[in-house]
Amino acid sequence: MVQSRGNWSGTLGFVLAAMGSAVGLGNIWRFSYITGENGGAAFILVYVGCVAAVGIPLLIAELLIGRRTQRNVVGALSTLRPGSVWPITGWLGVATGFFILSYYSVVGGWVLDYVLLSGLDSFSGQSAPAIGDLFDSLRLSGPRQVFWHAVFMVLTIWFVSHGVTRGIELANRVMMPTLLLLLVFLLVYACTTGGAAQGIAFLMTPDWSKIGPQTMLQAIGQAFFSIGVGMGVMITYGSYLGRQTSLPRAALIVAGCDTGVAILAGFMIFPLVFTFALQPDAGPALIFKTLPVAFGRLPFGNLLAVLFFLLLTFAALSSAISMLEVVVAYFVDERGWSRVAASWIIGGVIFALGIPSALEGGVFDFINITTSDYMLPGGGLLIAIFAGWSLTHQERQAEVPASDLRPVLYLGWVLLLRFVAPIAVTIILLQSIGLF
Repeated sequence: MVQSRGNWSGTLGFVLAAMGSAVGLGNIWRFSYITGENGGAAFILVYVGCVAAVGIPLLIAELLIGRRTQRNVVGALSTLRPGSVWPITGWLGVATGFFILSYYSVVGGWVLDYVLLSGLDSFSGQSAPAIGDLFDSLRLSGPRQVFWHAVFMVLTIWFVSHGVTRGIELANRVMMPTLLLLLVFLLVYACTTGGAAQGIAFLMTPDWSKIGPQTMLQAIGQAFFSIGVGMGVMITYGSYLGRQTSLPRAALIVAGCDTGVAILAGFMIFPLVFTFALQPDAGPALIFKTLPVAFGRLPFGNLLAVLFFLLLTFAALSSAISMLEVVVAYFVDERGWSRVAASWIIGGVIFALGIPSALEGGVFDFINITTSDYMLPGGGLLIAIFAGWSLTHQERQAEVPASDLRPVLYLGWVLLLRFVAPIAVTIILLQSIGLF
């Protein structure tokens, strides 16, 4: 079965694929505007703490479950605890990936549209209201959004249909290094602009006055959204992982790179924002309305805009591939479908489900809130409880031996899984339903 499912070619292939899953629009789009709204450096410090206390422990747990069973998220929990209610957690992961991808692909389509707008030099010489109207016209055009949504989904399906090594891993071996090169190039350029000092100071000087309970909740939620725990992606990716890989080390590399990309993106974005006296707390419009104003005023701004939105495209596509793989792996493992058939059929259904999100903003917001605020944290809570309380010491140590994690660190990891992560995620869920 393992051979028919496919495996990563090695640790590097897995790390690049896992990075591709983790490094998405959440790192560049969501992280940037949340940081701008919550005190810059202060939020970054809180966020890093949340990644260490909640994100990394859950990431190790998901990789452990996947590698131990060599199965998809539903099959993994069915194998470890047959006849129990735990496979429901796997079903929740499949459903979460399914629904998130339906609207995430629409956002990916916006990014593709902006690659074209950048190539056509649509921002040069335009006022801020005119550039804002470009995005508003895209959001009001159903056929245009559906078209780009379709293009984005076809790209995602194509890579997943070609398998673990020749599709998913190959895509990330190309996209991840390219993304990092583009990010570094844009970062160096941004640091030469007039607002570089102010932008860097914003990200290096904590403004603790903006930190409150809501900030903590946003930081934990961002850690979930960015790393991708809670929907079975890392269980699925871990199931293709060989025994030679240290799970704690791999988790640290993936989470560290994911966080590093988000912070570097901030150092690239905010110098441009301050150079032209734009608003760092512009919210979700920061990428599509605020930054294009800067690109429109910079020398070679259209080229920089093309590179920036290509960077966003690679980030969005690599994450979308992982979400589709969660669902496809279930049908390949449990239903015996061929990978090609599963990819195109399930991808087609997800595309159809995403059409209402492209046509109606209310549907988009409903699916976004339902998945991000309820389903994703709910999945993370159940995984934390399962790994911390249901898995035995022997089962955990079979995949995370003392040679990979010293006894003191192992104990700390288990305590975080058993107490810190469940409490933190429960607070997120209670806040989502209005109790905080």
